[in-house]
Amino acid sequence: MTHYKALMMLPGTPGDESQIRQYVKKHISKFSQYTIIEDHLGSIFAFKKGNGNSKVMIAGHMDEVGFMVVGITNQGQLNIQPVGGIDPKIVLAQTYDIHTEKGIIKGYIGAIPPHLNLQQNVDFEKILMDIGASSKEEAMTLGVQLGDRITFEPRFEQLTEHRFLAKAVDNRYGVGLALELIEALKDQTLDYDLYIGATVQEEVGLRGAETSINTIEPDVFVALDASPMNDASDDSDNGLNKGFLLRMYDPRNTMPEYLKQNIASLAERHNIPYQYYISKGGTDAAKALDMHRGIVSTTIGLPARYIHSPAAIFDKRDLDACFNMTKTLVISLDQTKIQGLKKGAFHVL
Repeated sequence: MTHYKALMMLPGTPGDESQIRQYVKKHISKFSQYTIIEDHLGSIFAFKKGNGNSKVMIAGHMDEVGFMVVGITNQGQLNIQPVGGIDPKIVLAQTYDIHTEKGIIKGYIGAIPPHLNLQQNVDFEKILMDIGASSKEEAMTLGVQLGDRITFEPRFEQLTEHRFLAKAVDNRYGVGLALELIEALKDQTLDYDLYIGATVQEEVGLRGAETSINTIEPDVFVALDASPMNDASDDSDNGLNKGFLLRMYDPRNTMPEYLKQNIASLAERHNIPYQYYISKGGTDAAKALDMHRGIVSTTIGLPARYIHSPAAIFDKRDLDACFNMTKTLVISLDQTKIQGLKKGAFHVL
């Protein structure tokens, strides 16, 4: 769990993923079997030359949801706006890290005590972050500037034998899994070119996926991303410790029947647990789907409770299923199978 802990503790909101990128780049540099590929937006990939002309691309996104400073009041409070999808109701009574030129300072969004009998504003336009300053000048002296990024406090804790609570599970899971795959596949001979890495700015419009896909032009694209579970309070078919998520539908990507059959049969043949999943949100796979005449694209998802909040809970057994499925898919593919998938063939894998 070393990569996952390190990555989930690091800050990296959309457009400010430099610490994640540096971590990824340092890891890729350890392996002479790979060449580093980067685009101008900040996405980074390990490239391994294969024996054929086809290309397979596997990506987790670096960014986590967070906030930006958009104003400083005369009383020294900060106006903020979300960067990525965050429900304003979950930000109250939380401590935050504000990343300034002078370093990290703490901020707090308070909840009004019941004694005051006042209505609590839960609109981002009205929410204020308290940094202890008494004036706008004092806030600026502390280093705060407009545009500074704000993240939830770092956290990574093991709760039980298999379950962990951490910040930024969405989507340092995908980045950590990509790094594990880079190491696991370093000596694997492949029939195609392999690109494994991490994109940027997924949480604000799948932007890094678009630039990196334009750079690489893959035949097959696999997104590694975390998706929300509600199994703790709801009798749901989906949940922790039920395997990786086979995403059948989201608003921007309906999985073709041929692809669902191929992925499911491959998982069953290798005894890898999985669960069918329908989502209200998207992943980088949705961007690949309608680029370059249509790219074969899917998501291998990690089920997680409470994403897009200060911390989420995931199960190591599901993480293992995600790793095993992705590695099995990579090893199973060859030129002929890739061409079959591009033609919509069943029973290819």
